[in-house]
Amino acid sequence: MSISTIKIYLNRALENLDSPYRVNEVEPDLQQAEQRLPNISPEDAAPLIAQIADIRAKLENVVSPADARQVNAAQGKIRQARDFIETNHGNLNQSAKDHVEELFQGAIQFLDQITDLRKADKLKAPILAEIDAIRTQYGSNRAPAPVYYPPPPFPPPAPKPAPSQNFPHAKNKVFWAKEYFNTPGRIEQTEPELAQAEQLLEGDASQEADALRAEIAALRDNLADIVMPAEEAYIRSAQRDVQGVRDYIDRQREFLDRADTKQELDRQLQKIIEEGLSRIKHPRKADQLKAPILAEIALIRSQLNIVPSTYPQTPQPLIGPAWAQTWGQSLVQAQAQAVPQASPRIDLNALSFDDRDRLNRARRGIAQARNNIESGRTEGVENLFFDATNILAPVSNAHKNHLVAEIEQLRRDLEATRFAESTRIITGDLDRKLQNIEMDVEAPDRLQYSVISFKQRFEQDDVRRILTPNTYRDYESRLANVLAAGNAQIKTEKLNRANPALQRLQDKLSTNPFTSLQQYEANRVDSELRSMKWQVEKEINELPEDDPDRLRIYELLKDTDDKFAAYSNEWAKTGIHDAVKREWQMVRDEVQGWEQELHSPNTQVLEDPEPSMSRTRLAIHRAYYYLHKDTSAQRTRDENPGDSVIAAVDREAEHVLEAAGTKLSSAYYQIIEAAEQIETPVGDRWLQDKPGYLITNAQTTFENTKFCEPVVDCIRALDQRWKDELEAVHLGREKLGEKLSSEAIQKWPSIVAAIPSIVSYFDPSSAKPGDTVHFNGVYNRAGWDFDGNQYGFSMRYNGVPLGGIYEPYINKALDYAAYQLKLTIDDHKEWDLVGIILGPGSINQRTKRTIRIGMHTEEVEEWLPEGCLRLCIIALRAGPVVVGP
Repeated sequence: MSISTIKIYLNRALENLDSPYRVNEVEPDLQQAEQRLPNISPEDAAPLIAQIADIRAKLENVVSPADARQVNAAQGKIRQARDFIETNHGNLNQSAKDHVEELFQGAIQFLDQITDLRKADKLKAPILAEIDAIRTQYGSNRAPAPVYYPPPPFPPPAPKPAPSQNFPHAKNKVFWAKEYFNTPGRIEQTEPELAQAEQLLEGDASQEADALRAEIAALRDNLADIVMPAEEAYIRSAQRDVQGVRDYIDRQREFLDRADTKQELDRQLQKIIEEGLSRIKHPRKADQLKAPILAEIALIRSQLNIVPSTYPQTPQPLIGPAWAQTWGQSLVQAQAQAVPQASPRIDLNALSFDDRDRLNRARRGIAQARNNIESGRTEGVENLFFDATNILAPVSNAHKNHLVAEIEQLRRDLEATRFAESTRIITGDLDRKLQNIEMDVEAPDRLQYSVISFKQRFEQDDVRRILTPNTYRDYESRLANVLAAGNAQIKTEKLNRANPALQRLQDKLSTNPFTSLQQYEANRVDSELRSMKWQVEKEINELPEDDPDRLRIYELLKDTDDKFAAYSNEWAKTGIHDAVKREWQMVRDEVQGWEQELHSPNTQVLEDPEPSMSRTRLAIHRAYYYLHKDTSAQRTRDENPGDSVIAAVDREAEHVLEAAGTKLSSAYYQIIEAAEQIETPVGDRWLQDKPGYLITNAQTTFENTKFCEPVVDCIRALDQRWKDELEAVHLGREKLGEKLSSEAIQKWPSIVAAIPSIVSYFDPSSAKPGDTVHFNGVYNRAGWDFDGNQYGFSMRYNGVPLGGIYEPYINKALDYAAYQLKLTIDDHKEWDLVGIILGPGSINQRTKRTIRIGMHTEEVEEWLPEGCLRLCIIALRAGPVVVGP
């Protein structure tokens, strides 16, 4: 458990010590702090024990609010007695002495209600001494005030039962009674709540119930000291009525000697007593509340030499203890004081009526000022001094000097009170801010704010003006001591947290923590090490930069950083090697078996577009990619130049590339060599294209390798040889075709002339079967406009389709020219032919038409039958072909 917890209790005890209504909570806080002292070291506990003793010493001098009220009430009775004596100028008859003695008895009764027996004698002594002094000065036949002796302690009570079921409800009622008691305007609701609480506690003999009853009694005792709003209203009303009588006297001074005027004034004063003061029924403060007004009434009657009439007295029952007097007795005493029976008459020639009135009014103002100063209410006191001074201005110095001197003394007392109050406020404020600093020493974020708050308040002008230099320096020293102690404690706690974290980091790095770890495990260890370092840096970064311990720990962290970097690099190297080997092994597994792969040449040359060695080809591709195109592998080489493991893997990859390339290129050379042995494929177009396919495959297989160009060059040489030879063949055929075409033109007239009965004019509409017709310079449209599968020759003549059937010898001549001589029979050139009409027939004509399919239109081609004229072709000249019957 940290020291801060104990300091929290001590600071709370100090705050409760400054609050009169929370003094009872000081001792429990001190006990809580003492219970935690064994948990810290003796060195840290020593100043805290001294602070606890100091708080307890201050607590001995603190008076509880209830006892303070009793002392104040007793002092009020003494002030009433002194004011009464002063009002009567010290001339007291027996009745007046009895009234003063009654006030003394009331004061003694208040003192008897002090509950703190340890402080009772100390609190009573000044008041009892003052009572004895007044009695000695003015004479009294009463015995001296008794000295209070505390009763012997009672034996411990027997164990009591547990609280009843109604106890929580009664406690709740008492809580609300307290709330109403402290809430302005709701004090009248206090007594009903207390009465209900008492009813709920009937029959409950538990210790808790007794404590709650004592709390009820204390609250009722406090309630008895409170003046209700109605009684305050009665007092104000009576004061206004008395002031009205005063004002009337001031206005009607010339009629004051008349008996009827005095009688009317006496009647009004008596009415104030009977109708106003008689309604004040306060059980404790009735006399105290009435006394100033009764004294004022008695003074007015004395000044006017009015002898009050005898009014019938109504006996009043005694209220409360025997010391409480009825208002009737107070009234008789006040009237007896107003008409002194044996006191000498005032010499009106020595002091005028107005001067006596001025002196009395000044005394009242001075007495009010004194009461305000004693109670700490310094507001408006200067106005009272000003009013009293103005009132005394017309009075001679001989009669007012003692009052003027008293005013000056009160001025000094007022200044001292204000100075003491200002000092108390400032020191209390500074003490609280210092306490906040002590509480925040373990929280640097809040500590900075607390120190700034203290310094801002400490450097204000009123603090420098009011505090003495020694006090000011004392606070400076206290601040420095608090900060020094706080910094030392912070440093100790920071080091206590940093050193174990540093030790864990050093232990972790005593050996390489990355050995044999996979990537994800290495990442986890890396995060752990960085977290350990961060924990150390987080603690020491809040220490001053030149702190020796901070510098020492940073040096140790530098060593751990070096180790961490070395271990990490070592693991990274191992990881890189493993990754390189693993990647190359994947290539080897993928091309496994390529060494055993053999080329099996096809019996037909160039039947296969490439050698059937797929694994060897893949080995070339994968090895070349690994060596030259794999960006990851290339980056690894660049980042690790000269690495022996990477170089060894690269050498193996180069070996595979060399061996596989040599093997596959040899297979290509075998295919090329076989192709070289065959004749040029003049009529085989498929075989003529094979070198092109072989070139494409070789370029793809050996791309960017040293094997590509030699292999491709060999294939291209073969292909070029074949092309050159084919070109020569085609040129020879072309010349042969031209020669035969020229010869056919020359032979055609003789063939036509040898055919008999050729009609001179051919009209398809009038042609008859058996007619021989001659067509010169026509085009064969078979396969173009008409179906080529039906007729070898077709055309449209004068709008009539003609379909010609070749004689067998003509088909033979065409086939020989096309297939044997490899000549081109061009149907785009004019043909000459002779045919015999066979008769009508049918021929399919190419036709295009547009059809609609849904929202679209399509153009389709159809071969529709159409009527034609059939003929048998017996003679033909078509390019290099010329044939007749």
